[in-house]
Amino acid sequence: MGEAVRRAERWATRRGRLRAGAALAAVVAVLALSEAAPAAARPSPDARVPRAECGPGSRPETGLQGQVPLRDRRSGRSQRGYECNLELVSRYQGQGQATVGASYGTCQYLGTILPSAVTAKRPGVNVIDFANPRKPRLTDSLVSPATLGGTWETLRVHQGRGLLAAVSVGAAVGGFFVSVYDVKSDCAHPKLLNGIKGTNLTMPGAFPGHEAAWSPDGMTYWTTGIVGGSIAALDMRNPRKPKVIFNGLTDTLSHGVHVSPDGNRVYVANSGVPAGINVYDSSDIQKREPRPRLRPIATVTWKDGIVSQYAHPFTQGGRTYMIAVDELGSGGVRFFDLSNERKPKLVRKIKLEINRPEHLNARKADLARNGIFGYDSHYCALDRPVDPTALACGWTQSGIRVFDIRDLRRPREIAYFNPPGQVGKRTKLTNSAHAFVPFGGYFSDLMQTTSADIPPYLGETDMTADWCMSPPRFDKGRLWVSCDDNGALLLRFSNGVYPL
Repeated sequence: MGEAVRRAERWATRRGRLRAGAALAAVVAVLALSEAAPAAARPSPDARVPRAECGPGSRPETGLQGQVPLRDRRSGRSQRGYECNLELVSRYQGQGQATVGASYGTCQYLGTILPSAVTAKRPGVNVIDFANPRKPRLTDSLVSPATLGGTWETLRVHQGRGLLAAVSVGAAVGGFFVSVYDVKSDCAHPKLLNGIKGTNLTMPGAFPGHEAAWSPDGMTYWTTGIVGGSIAALDMRNPRKPKVIFNGLTDTLSHGVHVSPDGNRVYVANSGVPAGINVYDSSDIQKREPRPRLRPIATVTWKDGIVSQYAHPFTQGGRTYMIAVDELGSGGVRFFDLSNERKPKLVRKIKLEINRPEHLNARKADLARNGIFGYDSHYCALDRPVDPTALACGWTQSGIRVFDIRDLRRPREIAYFNPPGQVGKRTKLTNSAHAFVPFGGYFSDLMQTTSADIPPYLGETDMTADWCMSPPRFDKGRLWVSCDDNGALLLRFSNGVYPL
């Protein structure tokens, strides 16, 4: 299988403590795939983005753009956080949140992982209501097979239909249960729609679970699983009776998924090496054909990044583009022109200063005790799908970053908010994936077999900076966000930087 795969296997033998066998299998598959990867796309000449110009009331970064310097971590300065033209309205920390949450109206829904999804003081998906923006409160906990099984990156809201869905992911690549909630009637007290005879139990199914996305019309809920490149589509025309209408395998390691406005294309991120995006014709599923197939349209790959997170299509000036985001390896954000969908053309990249190759040593020093996820982009959101003006991203330990993208070839940063490090609060944050030591530590050791960008793990994570990984949601002059240690956050723009 190659030296990289043998390294991973030797590591597993040496570290008998690792429990997440499925995750190990996925990583080994990533390494095996790297040896027969297709040619990568030529990188763009520049990924630099001007720093935000911070106005009055800001508390700017003290180091490189996107950095939480080691000196600030050691001195306690990082426990104050950093903000630039984006300020905190209020926060509900609670037990923290696991990787990816969701929001609708004035409510936020905090994702879960195992075992805390079951063992936490308030198990399940916690519901936080910001009806009083200054005094958010916990109003409910969603307890069903999917929400107790660890939602990871499947917790998704369809804003138009007011439906919240999640899949039981388990250790990392599960499935079997899906829960669908009505959040439109009362976002603070969601109602389980597909419970059996009025209970919180739901019917099992056979489909992957790690990532998920709604089709824009809200009639299909797509799920993907890392192992085997699994992908499935669930019919949600009747959310009381979700039905699996497609279940198949891609030829890569499926990660995040997104759907075109007409439902006829799906964009699937590749967790393999090299990083990249696969585009498929999904019109059979959209039309509800009796024997549906996914047909490959295009594949685009690159070398400066690993574990692509997701891709998102949008239009600007009448032309179709795609945002592509990498989860690891300082890959950052990319914009592709899809005018010729069979040959996506790279237009521009966005990387913070701390992501640039010349700052690798600084990254390794800063992040040596902070788990697998460092200064990496994870999920981004546009302020609108047609002619967007701004892009907001959860950039893990770099916090929330906001960019002016009216000119895709000349993006610029306009605001950021990096929440305070939660040193000393680990035991209270039972639902934070960052505070969960095995997740931060064992996975970090594993991933070093694929990237020198990931520093060695040196004991339990130090909590000097948070992991902000959820997609923000624009709401006029505000942003709804959630981070692992800080929980649910409501932010607002200042100094007139947004709306643009």
